[in-house]
Amino acid sequence: MKYPLSIAAIIAGRFSSFIRPPQKNQVETNVTLKNAPPAPKDEVEPSPRAGLVWSPGFWNYVGGWYVWEAGHWELERTNQLYLKPGWQKVIRGWQLQRGEWRVTSVSFVKKGAASKDQDSNPEPHYDPLAAFR
Repeated sequence: MKYPLSIAAIIAGRFSSFIRPPQKNQVETNVTLKNAPPAPKDEVEPSPRAGLVWSPGFWNYVGGWYVWEAGHWELERTNQLYLKPGWQKVIRGWQLQRGEWRVTSVSFVKKGAASKDQDSNPEPHYDPLAAFR
């Protein structure tokens, strides 16, 4: 009884290598099309909320099809500006601009450099577990 089961397991193991795992949808970064996208759907923009930025819905282009991506909230980021998604008319046709964040001030970059400098010159700090080490 053990042998038929082990032979079936070996056969299943051999043929399982032929099965590919499902591929994730690969998002094209720069989509430019000759034809205009469909008109945007009517979507009610919610009232503003503290600490959040509304990203409106847009027609995404996935695998040769237009797919409606509903609007959603993005967490607000300090010293950054959110560019809303949508289609822009360019010389070669229509280009998809996905929503993204852009740095708006140099202080954001300086703070990052300052934190690296602080790591190289550590200040003595209180360690409550020092007596037990």
